[in-house]
Amino acid sequence: MRRSHIVLSAAMLALAATGCARNEPIQTGRTAFTFDSTYQRASYAQPIETTFDRTVKVFRESGYILDIVDRATGQLSGRRGKTADKGGRNEVNLQFFALVMPAANNGSQLALKFTQVARVGIPVISEAKAEVILSQPELYSYVFRRVDAAVETAPGAASAPAPASTPAANAADADLMPSDPATPQS
Repeated sequence: MRRSHIVLSAAMLALAATGCARNEPIQTGRTAFTFDSTYQRASYAQPIETTFDRTVKVFRESGYILDIVDRATGQLSGRRGKTADKGGRNEVNLQFFALVMPAANNGSQLALKFTQVARVGIPVISEAKAEVILSQPELYSYVFRRVDAAVETAPGAASAPAPASTPAANAADADLMPSDPATPQS
Protein backbone atom coordinates (compact mmCIF):
# COMPACT_ATOMS: atom_id res chain seq x y z
CA MET A 1 0.00 0.00 0.00
CA ARG A 2 2.82 2.41 0.87
CA ARG A 3 4.47 1.96 -2.54
CA SER A 4 1.21 2.84 -4.32
CA HIS A 5 1.06 6.13 -2.37
CA ILE A 6 4.57 7.01 -3.51
CA VAL A 7 3.77 6.16 -7.14
CA LEU A 8 0.49 8.11 -6.96
CA SER A 9 2.27 11.13 -5.40
CA ALA A 10 4.97 11.05 -8.07
CA ALA A 11 2.36 10.84 -10.84
CA MET A 12 0.43 13.81 -9.41
CA LEU A 13 3.65 15.84 -9.10
CA ALA A 14 4.59 15.06 -12.70
CA LEU A 15 1.09 16.01 -13.89
CA ALA A 16 1.23 19.29 -11.97
CA ALA A 17 4.66 20.11 -13.39
CA THR A 18 3.53 19.52 -16.98
CA GLY A 19 0.46 21.65 -16.40
CA CYS A 20 2.70 24.58 -15.49
CA ALA A 21 4.81 24.25 -18.63
CA ARG A 22 4.64 27.23 -20.95
CA ASN A 23 4.70 27.17 -24.71
CA GLU A 24 5.57 30.84 -25.28
CA PRO A 25 9.23 31.82 -25.62
CA ILE A 26 11.17 33.02 -22.61
CA GLN A 27 11.80 36.77 -22.79
CA THR A 28 15.49 37.50 -23.24
CA GLY A 29 17.46 40.47 -21.98
CA ARG A 30 16.88 42.26 -25.26
CA THR A 31 14.06 44.35 -23.80
CA ALA A 32 16.84 46.78 -22.80
CA PHE A 33 17.06 47.73 -26.48
CA THR A 34 13.78 49.64 -26.39
CA PHE A 35 14.80 52.58 -28.52
CA ASP A 36 13.91 55.77 -26.68
CA SER A 37 15.26 59.24 -25.94
CA THR A 38 17.83 57.89 -23.46
CA TYR A 39 20.02 56.76 -26.37
CA GLN A 40 22.52 59.25 -27.74
CA ARG A 41 23.30 58.99 -31.45
CA ALA A 42 26.07 59.60 -33.94
CA SER A 43 26.01 59.23 -37.72
CA TYR A 44 28.84 57.87 -39.84
CA ALA A 45 29.52 57.88 -43.58
CA GLN A 46 30.46 54.20 -43.51
CA PRO A 47 28.40 51.02 -43.97
CA ILE A 48 26.59 49.58 -40.95
CA GLU A 49 28.83 46.52 -40.96
CA THR A 50 31.94 48.68 -40.52
CA THR A 51 30.34 50.70 -37.71
CA PHE A 52 29.24 47.50 -35.99
CA ASP A 53 32.70 45.91 -36.17
CA ARG A 54 34.40 49.08 -34.97
CA THR A 55 31.99 49.41 -32.06
CA VAL A 56 32.70 45.81 -31.01
CA LYS A 57 36.44 46.49 -31.22
CA VAL A 58 36.24 49.69 -29.14
CA PHE A 59 34.28 48.06 -26.33
CA ARG A 60 36.44 44.91 -26.27
CA GLU A 61 39.60 47.03 -26.09
CA SER A 62 38.02 48.99 -23.23
CA GLY A 63 37.62 45.85 -21.15
CA TYR A 64 33.88 45.29 -21.49
CA ILE A 65 32.48 41.77 -21.43
CA LEU A 66 30.07 41.60 -24.35
CA ASP A 67 26.74 39.96 -23.51
CA ILE A 68 24.94 40.38 -26.82
CA VAL A 69 26.73 40.66 -30.17
CA ASP A 70 24.09 40.29 -32.86
CA ARG A 71 25.26 41.54 -36.21
CA ALA A 72 21.98 40.61 -37.93
CA THR A 73 19.98 43.03 -35.77
CA GLY A 74 22.76 45.49 -34.92
CA GLN A 75 22.40 44.92 -31.18
CA LEU A 76 25.34 45.06 -28.79
CA SER A 77 25.49 45.10 -25.03
CA GLY A 78 28.16 44.61 -22.45
CA ARG A 79 29.30 45.33 -18.96
CA ARG A 80 32.35 46.12 -16.89
CA GLY A 81 32.88 45.08 -13.32
CA LYS A 82 34.17 47.02 -10.42
CA THR A 83 35.42 50.43 -11.51
CA ALA A 84 37.06 51.56 -8.27
CA ASP A 85 40.82 51.85 -8.03
CA LYS A 86 42.74 49.06 -6.31
CA GLY A 87 41.66 48.82 -2.70
CA GLY A 88 38.59 50.97 -3.32
CA ARG A 89 35.27 49.98 -1.87
CA ASN A 90 33.13 51.35 -4.68
CA GLU A 91 31.35 48.48 -6.42
CA VAL A 92 29.86 50.20 -9.43
CA ASN A 93 29.25 48.31 -12.66
CA LEU A 94 28.94 49.97 -16.04
CA GLN A 95 26.69 48.62 -18.77
CA PHE A 96 26.14 49.75 -22.31
CA PHE A 97 23.48 49.08 -24.89
CA ALA A 98 24.15 49.92 -28.54
CA LEU A 99 22.15 49.73 -31.74
CA VAL A 100 23.81 50.07 -35.13
CA MET A 101 21.28 51.11 -37.76
CA PRO A 102 21.32 52.13 -41.40
CA ALA A 103 21.26 55.85 -42.18
CA ALA A 104 20.88 57.95 -45.31
CA ASN A 105 23.29 57.57 -48.26
CA ASN A 106 24.46 54.05 -47.26
CA GLY A 107 25.79 55.46 -44.01
CA SER A 108 25.16 54.21 -40.51
CA GLN A 109 24.02 55.45 -37.15
CA LEU A 110 25.17 54.31 -33.70
CA ALA A 111 22.71 54.72 -30.84
CA LEU A 112 24.30 54.24 -27.44
CA LYS A 113 23.15 54.19 -23.82
CA PHE A 114 25.31 53.76 -20.71
CA THR A 115 23.93 52.75 -17.35
CA GLN A 116 25.63 52.55 -14.01
CA VAL A 117 24.51 49.87 -11.57
CA ALA A 118 25.45 50.22 -7.92
CA ARG A 119 24.52 48.44 -4.73
CA VAL A 120 22.66 50.65 -2.30
CA GLY A 121 21.36 50.09 1.20
CA ILE A 122 22.68 48.07 4.09
CA PRO A 123 24.37 44.82 2.98
CA VAL A 124 22.38 41.68 3.78
CA ILE A 125 19.57 43.66 5.51
CA SER A 126 18.16 45.97 2.83
CA GLU A 127 20.58 45.78 -0.07
CA ALA A 128 19.29 46.59 -3.54
CA LYS A 129 20.70 47.57 -6.91
CA ALA A 130 20.09 51.00 -8.39
CA GLU A 131 20.48 51.65 -12.11
CA VAL A 132 21.16 55.16 -13.36
CA ILE A 133 21.31 56.18 -17.02
CA LEU A 134 24.45 58.22 -17.68
CA SER A 135 23.71 61.27 -19.79
CA GLN A 136 27.03 63.17 -19.89
CA PRO A 137 27.60 64.19 -23.54
CA GLU A 138 31.39 64.01 -23.11
CA LEU A 139 31.22 60.29 -22.32
CA TYR A 140 29.28 59.56 -25.49
CA SER A 141 31.30 61.86 -27.77
CA TYR A 142 34.49 60.12 -26.60
CA VAL A 143 33.11 56.70 -27.60
CA PHE A 144 31.71 58.03 -30.88
CA ARG A 145 35.14 59.49 -31.79
CA ARG A 146 36.86 56.20 -30.94
CA VAL A 147 34.43 54.26 -33.13
CA ASP A 148 35.07 56.71 -35.97
CA ALA A 149 38.85 56.42 -35.55
CA ALA A 150 39.00 52.62 -35.12
CA VAL A 151 40.53 50.99 -38.18
CA GLU A 152 40.26 47.35 -39.13
CA THR A 153 43.16 45.59 -40.80
CA ALA A 154 42.18 44.37 -44.25
CA PRO A 155 42.88 40.69 -45.00
CA GLY A 156 46.29 40.30 -46.61
CA ALA A 157 47.45 43.74 -45.48
CA ALA A 158 50.89 44.04 -43.88
CA SER A 159 50.64 44.39 -40.13
CA ALA A 160 52.35 43.30 -36.95
CA PRO A 161 52.34 39.55 -36.38
CA ALA A 162 49.15 38.42 -34.76
CA PRO A 163 49.34 36.45 -31.52
CA ALA A 164 48.44 32.79 -31.71
CA SER A 165 44.73 32.33 -31.23
CA THR A 166 42.59 29.42 -30.23
CA PRO A 167 39.87 27.89 -32.41
CA ALA A 168 37.29 29.13 -29.87
CA ALA A 169 38.53 32.71 -30.29
CA ASN A 170 38.41 32.37 -34.08
CA ALA A 171 34.83 31.09 -33.90
CA ALA A 172 33.82 33.97 -31.61
CA ASP A 173 35.27 36.56 -33.99
CA ALA A 174 34.08 34.91 -37.21
CA ASP A 175 30.77 36.78 -37.23
CA LEU A 176 32.44 40.10 -36.49
CA MET A 177 34.66 40.31 -39.54
CA PRO A 178 33.09 42.01 -42.54
CA SER A 179 33.11 39.97 -45.73
CA ASP A 180 34.25 43.02 -47.70
CA PRO A 181 35.89 45.55 -45.34
CA ALA A 182 35.50 49.14 -46.46
CA THR A 183 38.34 51.60 -46.29
CA PRO A 184 37.90 54.32 -43.66
CA GLN A 185 36.75 57.68 -44.95
CA SER A 186 38.27 60.93 -43.73
